[in-house]
Amino acid sequence: MRAENSTRSATPSTLSKSVDAWFTPGRFAALLALLIFIFFPDVILGTRTFVFRDYGLYGYPVAFYHRESFWRGEVPLWNPLNDCGVPFLAQWNTIVLYPGSLFYLLLPLSWSLGVFCLVHVFLAGLGMYFLARRWTGNRLAASVAGLTFAFNGFTLSCLIWPHCMASLGWMPFVVLMAESAWQKGGRFVVAAAVIGALQMLAGPPEFILSTWLVVGSLWLGHCAFGKLPLWGSLKRLVIVVLLITGLAASLLLPFLELLKHSQRGAGYGTGEWSMPPTGWANLLVPLFYCFKTRAGPYVQHDQYMVSSYYLGVGVLALALFAVSQLREWRVWLLGAIAALSLILALGNAGYLFGWLRRILPLLGFMRFPVKFVMLTAFTVPLLAACGARKLLFPTGEDQARSWRFLALLWLTMTSLVFLILWFARDYPERAEAWADTARNGLERVAFLSLIVGVLYCLSRAREARKQVVLGIGLLALLWLDVVTHAPPQNPTVPRSVYEPGLQPVQQLKPRPTLGESRAALSLGAVWQFHSTMLSDPFKTYLGDRLGLFSNCNLLELLPKVDGFYSLYVEEEFEARTLLYLSADAFIPEHRTDDYLSREYRQVSTNNFATNLADFLGVCQMTAPGKLFDWEARPTYMPLLTAGQRAVFVDTNASADVLLEPAFKPRELVYLPREAKPFITANNQTEARIVHPQFSAHRVTLEIEAEQPSMVVAAQTFYPCWTGYVDGQPTLLWRANHAFQALQVPAGQHKVQLVYQDRNFLAGITISWITLLGCLAGLVRQRSRNENLAKARLFADSGTD
Repeated sequence: MRAENSTRSATPSTLSKSVDAWFTPGRFAALLALLIFIFFPDVILGTRTFVFRDYGLYGYPVAFYHRESFWRGEVPLWNPLNDCGVPFLAQWNTIVLYPGSLFYLLLPLSWSLGVFCLVHVFLAGLGMYFLARRWTGNRLAASVAGLTFAFNGFTLSCLIWPHCMASLGWMPFVVLMAESAWQKGGRFVVAAAVIGALQMLAGPPEFILSTWLVVGSLWLGHCAFGKLPLWGSLKRLVIVVLLITGLAASLLLPFLELLKHSQRGAGYGTGEWSMPPTGWANLLVPLFYCFKTRAGPYVQHDQYMVSSYYLGVGVLALALFAVSQLREWRVWLLGAIAALSLILALGNAGYLFGWLRRILPLLGFMRFPVKFVMLTAFTVPLLAACGARKLLFPTGEDQARSWRFLALLWLTMTSLVFLILWFARDYPERAEAWADTARNGLERVAFLSLIVGVLYCLSRAREARKQVVLGIGLLALLWLDVVTHAPPQNPTVPRSVYEPGLQPVQQLKPRPTLGESRAALSLGAVWQFHSTMLSDPFKTYLGDRLGLFSNCNLLELLPKVDGFYSLYVEEEFEARTLLYLSADAFIPEHRTDDYLSREYRQVSTNNFATNLADFLGVCQMTAPGKLFDWEARPTYMPLLTAGQRAVFVDTNASADVLLEPAFKPRELVYLPREAKPFITANNQTEARIVHPQFSAHRVTLEIEAEQPSMVVAAQTFYPCWTGYVDGQPTLLWRANHAFQALQVPAGQHKVQLVYQDRNFLAGITISWITLLGCLAGLVRQRSRNENLAKARLFADSGTD
């Protein structure tokens, strides 16, 4: 009885330490893993898998091609099955060099790729826990941050992109270790470099740049307000950046080469797919001005990239409380980053994005301003942790004032929810279901009220056990708020949806074959696949596979004219656009996608460019008015031809000639004017190609001709390809605007086209040297620490 009375009369600070001690890293990790399993049991157990949108159309096919290359013993530098050949490793978001990809390379892909994404959800939450614990010194507050970073609308949206999820998983660790590096130096510099390189090898540039925007801002804040030595910390930070660059050089150098030759430039990006002007309201009412897709998930009108960026109404309340009540520079900095990212996410509607694009043209390489909400998703959980620490673990301030402000904040947010619901009812957009929006908003009010109530009870509780239970209850409410804010964002289907060898497309006659021919979708089919979604995601994806839409052809290992990637070789992209310039479907003016450049959006005729299709080896094309039926094209040419007469044209006019009636690829090949002094095959010749062999990185053939002749390959021209005749390097020319050609002497010769990525080889060398340097630095640091320890021990013994 005396012990019980002692517990009840214990001071709040003592109990705070008691409950805080319970939320250890191990217990938080177990709780986070349990919640991930509860939300995705079928994916973890292997009965079902993800398929929705880009996961099935991009993430899984790319991983499948990577896996096939891995088991053939190849590094997939080039993909010959899409876009008439396209750099693969250099795309960056194919995560070929990311060490974590070994998980799905070695295990059954239809199970392991989904689990790969969920492992990085766990990693994201755990990293945020450690970062918030350092900043707040409080484990319960850190648990709030870790849980809400792992479970929020944006993170769950990223599950359809394995590369984004991997990068997001490492983001808090990069910030955590970068801070340690500039403060402590030594082995922390190496640790920060290794973790930064892992993120660099995993994720897209936008995620990496956003991470280092946070790191750079925090470093400046530490120098300005935290009394951090400027030059010493800057030196350490620069060393970290240089080491990361060196470790990731094997990917960085090929990426920069591809970017230089890609379709993206300073004027490429637009304000398309921005957060709508009313988008901030979705932080309180997640279904406001959204519509339900047939597959179940909700999306915003005119913004389909991120299915949700809802962070949790309780988390938002704690974050706003922290910004308003805490006088800490780090809190103000995080609040400023969150506000800035929400404004930039509005795109042109927020004005700031357009202004920045004018003064920073490099922003034009990026698309879809809604991606800026990533910074909000990162900073708000940290702010919530700071708010929870102040509320639950007082340090002598006026707690009554804090609770009065929180009550006022609850009243304000509740009023805003009702205002949004009123607006949705009186000003509906595109006949959305107001009843669903109203129920959604009222549920958020209920969760906000429960979370505030649990926080209050937790602050008043005196028994350690009761505080632990309430702490777990707080985390459970925060989790339930997010996982119930909308229908599941990532519907799952049976793993059989990915079984290879789909008979209808494998039995096409003639069958598209690597090095011989390709399939091509009609523009009408592309449009229909983009805009059609069935209520059953399984059937939707089977339809995509039957129509070889997007990258689904990779699952069948069938070559296709087009594909779905971030970067394309510019001239090939233009040539492919010309193929669809005469199309069998009308594309509305507001439609923008990678299959049409803006100036060609209004073209509508009944025929496609048949001569160009013949040259590209299109043996099968979507039948007119169909999606899954194919029509054979007997006029297609083999991908390797010889004997054409060389015609020289200006570079800026080489694309236009592909649509002229005079373009006869069996008789002519168009070369740049600078090739004229080197070419003697000015007449059409009799030439015969024998024994052609075609693989991803090498094309081999033998040619017999009585006169010097041209050999033409309907494969994308790219600087990494080198021509050889009888083992001797030969000039390889850009032919027919975007493809390859070389001249061979008269007689019988062996011709080779070899993909040799010298940037990759140089990058690999730099990466290994940097890695060895890091290991040497660690050994030296350890030896130095041991010598210092011995010296101290000797000094202590001498004193004794």
